[in-house]
Amino acid sequence: MIIGCTKKLQDEIEPITQKRGIEEKELFSWSANLIKIKRRKAVIVVNDKNRFGFVLFGLKSKDFLKIDELILQGIKRSLKQLKIREEIIEQYLSDAGETVYTKTNGHKYVARLNKACELVGLFEDILDLDNVYQEEISIKLNYDLIKTDKSNYEHPCELILEDLKEVYGESVIKCEANSLLVKLDLGGYTAERRIVTPVDINFKKLHKILQIAFDWKDCHLHDFDIINEKGERELKIISEYEDEIDLYNPGCKVVLESEAYIRDYIKDEKIIKYSYDFGDGWEHEIIFEGEIVDYNRNHPFCVDGFGDGAPEDVGGIPGYEEFLEIMGNASHPEYKSMKIWAASQMYRKFDIDFVNRRLKYLELEL
Repeated sequence: MIIGCTKKLQDEIEPITQKRGIEEKELFSWSANLIKIKRRKAVIVVNDKNRFGFVLFGLKSKDFLKIDELILQGIKRSLKQLKIREEIIEQYLSDAGETVYTKTNGHKYVARLNKACELVGLFEDILDLDNVYQEEISIKLNYDLIKTDKSNYEHPCELILEDLKEVYGESVIKCEANSLLVKLDLGGYTAERRIVTPVDINFKKLHKILQIAFDWKDCHLHDFDIINEKGERELKIISEYEDEIDLYNPGCKVVLESEAYIRDYIKDEKIIKYSYDFGDGWEHEIIFEGEIVDYNRNHPFCVDGFGDGAPEDVGGIPGYEEFLEIMGNASHPEYKSMKIWAASQMYRKFDIDFVNRRLKYLELEL
């Protein structure tokens, strides 16, 4: 495995004497640079073929003595984030061979690396100050839209999947997933979405999935309730924007949605309730339907569904029923004004293809 280092990084590690070979494969070659973020040293590593990469932050002198280990761990973790099969990750590292440090491979690769470093600098507000490997920023880096030729743009996370498929076959993803049926109470009927999602998501990500699935605009507060078999609320899961925690039942535990994971609650015959917009009072029931051991996607996917959601700020169930009455009668005196209002709310009917396009790039919306 070739790690092409900029001059700044070369000065931090052992002297580089290895010359780059003419037969090296880009897929097994990476470029790395040293920058400072918040006065601490960070190493950005980017694959030469597809610009897939990761970020190591807060490195000290002792860390540079084990840079081999940190870079290999970074490659493994970034590939695991994409749900690449363990055996393919190990095969890739084996095929890459011994890690060799060289100078960078020319201006083209340095320019790509500099672009990645610029992007990382924009996200210093989401740095994880307690860990070297930066998961959130690495995800942002790999979902960036990069220009691959004069007229095409791609995401590095998709490019590396294609590269791995070309070398190791089509089945490179293995993801444990849950099938969830979500029912939105709209009064006279329910809108339903059946969603398959990786098992390792937290409730913060589940919130965003539900917003996309029902075409909400995420402009109101929300929370989750975990209801036990006795019908008692045993846990309230809230967003970081909630400032009225003290109003909740003192006997009910309250946790942040970023710290609670759905895998800990869906299999114990408990009911999960999702409430959105406390004024309009939209209630969703989440039902666990089963586990999928070998799911072939690494992102949430809406399998099926029916029923349109409601517009934002329509006035809850009574307002929605009035909205349907007016919109169902083109001769109604308020029809035109209601149609204009619905457009201003960016209201649309349920479109499963549109939902799945957004779910595929969920990380861009977090």
